[in-house]
Amino acid sequence: MNERLRFIVAGFFVGLAEILPGISGSTIAIAFNVYQKFILFLSNLKVSNLSLKYKELNRVFFLDLIIPFLFSMALSVILLSNLIMFLFSEYTYYFLVFLGSLMCLIAFVLLNRIKDLLNNKLRIFFYFSLGAVFGFLLNQINIIFINPNFIILLVVGFIAFSFFLMPGISGSAVLLSIGAYELIIGSIATLNMTTLIPFALGCLISLLTMPKIVHYLLDRFNTNIMTFFSALILVSGILLFPFITL
Repeated sequence: MNERLRFIVAGFFVGLAEILPGISGSTIAIAFNVYQKFILFLSNLKVSNLSLKYKELNRVFFLDLIIPFLFSMALSVILLSNLIMFLFSEYTYYFLVFLGSLMCLIAFVLLNRIKDLLNNKLRIFFYFSLGAVFGFLLNQINIIFINPNFIILLVVGFIAFSFFLMPGISGSAVLLSIGAYELIIGSIATLNMTTLIPFALGCLISLLTMPKIVHYLLDRFNTNIMTFFSALILVSGILLFPFITL
């Protein structure tokens, strides 16, 4: 496949992954072999790398590939968010069962991916329990997203993009865990700028600050992080089932 076409197709599926909980956009990017260049693009976003010459910018930022990738991803998110909101409003019960099942599935996939690294059972039990408790507490406090303020939306955007950078962890699943998923997807579908502007600013702050930090943390504490979030996503998925009430 032509490299530019591969980035365009990858962008569409990464966008789809980012609005469907349980699917990691970064994992899709890795599958299409575009993740490394995308992260390099983010890492190169420095004032010292800017230039008035397109050839120089393209050499540093891979613009011939990244621009079509980002455009395709944005188009996918905008188009498919309307479908998501339709399913949410018209088939709420079944869609929540579907989302809960997806989140439980991705939690088991995460655990299966790191099972060979689980040599310290006490430490794993600690991080899994911590993630499960945290997932339960998040489910109890998600009422703040009924009428969120600018700062909350900024933080949500920061969190969403930070997890977008992590292979194996679904940003949408985390949004569901903290109760912000329906708000953000609905705002994208209706182009609600009151919500989207602070959310986008939070994403931008994460984009400028988090790539190197995320990869440092994953290199040093990958097993602990994956264990924590597998438990958080599992509990959040279970609590999403409409027939489970606490």
